[in-house]
Amino acid sequence: MTPGRLKGHQPFILMALRGGPRTGQQLRRKYERLLHYMGLPVSFSGKDAGWRFHRELEDNLAALTEQGLIWENGDRYLLTPEGVTVADATYRRARESEDRVIALAHSPAVASRLSVVVSGVLAAVKLVAGTVFHSAALIADGIDSLLDVLAASFVILGVRYGRERISAALVLEVMLVAGCLIALEGFARLALPVHVATPAAVFVIAIVSGAASLGLSLYQRSVGRRSGSLSLISQSLDSRNHAYQAIGVVAGLAAARHGAFGLDALVAVGIAFMVLRSAVELMLELSRSIRSGEFDAQSRQREYERGFDWHRWNFFKTWTLLAVKELSNRRDIVLRYDQTFTPDDLPFSSQRSPAAGFDYRKSVDAILEELFEQGLIGSTGGDLYLTDHGRSHLAASLRRRRFGFFF
Repeated sequence: MTPGRLKGHQPFILMALRGGPRTGQQLRRKYERLLHYMGLPVSFSGKDAGWRFHRELEDNLAALTEQGLIWENGDRYLLTPEGVTVADATYRRARESEDRVIALAHSPAVASRLSVVVSGVLAAVKLVAGTVFHSAALIADGIDSLLDVLAASFVILGVRYGRERISAALVLEVMLVAGCLIALEGFARLALPVHVATPAAVFVIAIVSGAASLGLSLYQRSVGRRSGSLSLISQSLDSRNHAYQAIGVVAGLAAARHGAFGLDALVAVGIAFMVLRSAVELMLELSRSIRSGEFDAQSRQREYERGFDWHRWNFFKTWTLLAVKELSNRRDIVLRYDQTFTPDDLPFSSQRSPAAGFDYRKSVDAILEELFEQGLIGSTGGDLYLTDHGRSHLAASLRRRRFGFFF
């Protein structure tokens, strides 16, 4: 029997049992805690058939029992001697794989190269599609993506040869020219509308490119924050803007399908404005750097930090509501936090967790106070409880997060 024959959630079950015997419900709760640790606050009720882990748990337990890796003692499952060997080997292999993945995925150099490649591919796809289907908005978005590639390339060259200000000046010139050209084309199309073709393919391209930009933004944001790379943090904001622009592009295409071609041109003008605004910001920063001799690279980082901390704060508000659903005092909530976000028995890196760099112990009182002010929790005799409003708010939040909406 080798770990390679394990399927689905069987490795997780074996690793969870390394900590001692567990009932089926305790295994479900362990899996729930794992999802919390990975940034998805969910609540399992009974044998919720909507989750694959729940649907397949009994079958997996039966399969592991048949393989001689676990045995059942009453309502508890525990590892056999052979199961201990397999579970330990599975853990070691998973730990080594996790370390390799994290080292690679969280490397600023890898993230920078990947950003250039993805932006280049997106730029090419959007420019070709925009030209073929005559969409000014899609062409403008493609040019903006191309500017990201050029800017990243200029920055790399500038840093390599010690010419950061020259590279910034080149980026500025390209942005000004591109922004003006996009604006002129947009205004020209407003004056003399051009027919925009709207087959299903162009909608797919716009939507997929927006989703790819959003995914790239989240990745850049994660690596940038953990590595302290301000350039990646800055690039994450640009990628996020492309996701927003994709929404405008889709809206313009939808209007064009009904014969209203002006919105496509207006979206192009809007993108031009964003490019020119970024150019002006860079111009002012470059001017300050020439006078003072240094860049103020912290402004965009602060913008990023505000957004990141807002999302993480709301994540832990939801998580705290989940804890109050079962626990009634602050001490137990903090203990549950420690148990959830320090899973020493599972081979997952702390870098994957929303708790990385977040001091919950210092923040818990402020979180509880905010929940009180919003009427989501109450207190009786020092014991905390969820209000009716808190229960409905929590249920709505869990539904959104379960279907992939993290706000």
